[in-house]
Amino acid sequence: MTTTPTLSGHRSRWLFCLCFLVVAVVGVALVWGSQALLFADTNDFQRVVGHLYLTPVGDGIRWALPERPFRMPGNPELASHMFTFAGWVQRYLPGNVFDLSRTGLAAKVLLLGYAAVLGWQCAVALQRGAVWCAVFALAWLAAFFMAHNIGMAQSFYAEYACLIALPLMLLGMLASRRAVRLLCLGVGALVCGLAKVQYFYWPLLVLLCLWVGSRWQRVLPDKGLLKLLFAVQILCLVPLLIGKNAGLNAYHGVYLGSYMVLTPAQLDGLQLPAERRDCIGVDAWGNALSGPGGTQVQHTGRDCYPVTPKLGKGDVLRPYLHYPLTLWRLARFALPSHFTVQYFHVFPGHYYLQRHEGGAKPVTDLLLRMSEVRDRIVTPLAPLFLFAALALLAASRSRHAVRLRPLAAGGLLLALLVVSQVVIVLLGEGVRDMSKHLWAAQLALDMLVVLTALQCLGWVWIGLRQRAEAAEAARVGA
Repeated sequence: MTTTPTLSGHRSRWLFCLCFLVVAVVGVALVWGSQALLFADTNDFQRVVGHLYLTPVGDGIRWALPERPFRMPGNPELASHMFTFAGWVQRYLPGNVFDLSRTGLAAKVLLLGYAAVLGWQCAVALQRGAVWCAVFALAWLAAFFMAHNIGMAQSFYAEYACLIALPLMLLGMLASRRAVRLLCLGVGALVCGLAKVQYFYWPLLVLLCLWVGSRWQRVLPDKGLLKLLFAVQILCLVPLLIGKNAGLNAYHGVYLGSYMVLTPAQLDGLQLPAERRDCIGVDAWGNALSGPGGTQVQHTGRDCYPVTPKLGKGDVLRPYLHYPLTLWRLARFALPSHFTVQYFHVFPGHYYLQRHEGGAKPVTDLLLRMSEVRDRIVTPLAPLFLFAALALLAASRSRHAVRLRPLAAGGLLLALLVVSQVVIVLLGEGVRDMSKHLWAAQLALDMLVVLTALQCLGWVWIGLRQRAEAAEAARVGA
């Protein structure tokens, strides 16, 4: 009786080499084609890399380096320090420019490596061979290199750090060796948690997923790993506590958030002064946001910020504590317009993702088309994938799904990242620039789609194997 070849070496060496070559060729094509994609500056680059004194050359990719030394970053977020290091490195390269294609290339090489390892991990979990390993790696490449994801690689936004660390976290969730899990989850959670203030809680979320997954799947949790993640979480609270934009974020969190969906009677209950109610829907720069999801924008010049007394986290939470349905109402108001990968900056049509000359045009066209199709198909089905993650975690308790358990725990993490980011963004700045603030949630959703599809394939193969074993047993018994 023949057996199905697996990654244990039953397939010949040439097949592995051929599959590796296919993935490598596709990866190089994706890197080349994505060179024409970038995220444009909306005056936020200054906050992340203002201390580098960069001067735009004009193409959005190259920035002239100053003769004088860099300052220390005034921003506590890790991305500022990463770009500072990259700036020092690029001082020694030709041209005396900070070339975003170089930092973009570094991120893309990492993503190629992540896709290969994730493909291998999934093939092992599903007991597949070299061909399926290559197929899985290509699926991960598709998720990472869709235009709306990979465009972030060529930017000075803090999300750059998340792009290179979130896949590392998932790799750690799927790893079987303890040392690999400790390294990948520790480093991945630290980089993500420090990348941007809105990701401060991610290490705790990883910890909770590992603990819940181990309890549900009836295995002993790794106490050393949980302690490591707890220590990482403590470190990731620092940017939250010393951030300089807390007051501005709190203003947007209420005046472009909860206040926009409260009734006059509820605003009376919160004792909001009548003279401040004209500022509801007006951002700190005088733009009045109205209409569906606040997408009808008109510049008024109204001076509504700063607020006296200064708003804090308690002021942001107060409307939700008084009126518990506020969050649900705000989500229904905002998500239809802002839960999209066509990221726009305040004004609809002012898109972040830009295309410039260069790269492989057919591949660039394909990546942009993939993002369009993804927004049309996956975005409306997001709740289905979130529920699927929970269902697959529940099913992983079965004795037949031992190999699928790490994938189920990883799916739970990605699903919770999507949901929690929606909540954090609404609390943090309301509907202002919301679509771009949900960038990490969209990346997590893309990864969840791949992981969900692979788990479903795994269950199909489990069912087929059980049927084959039952038929074989019946034949032998006869």
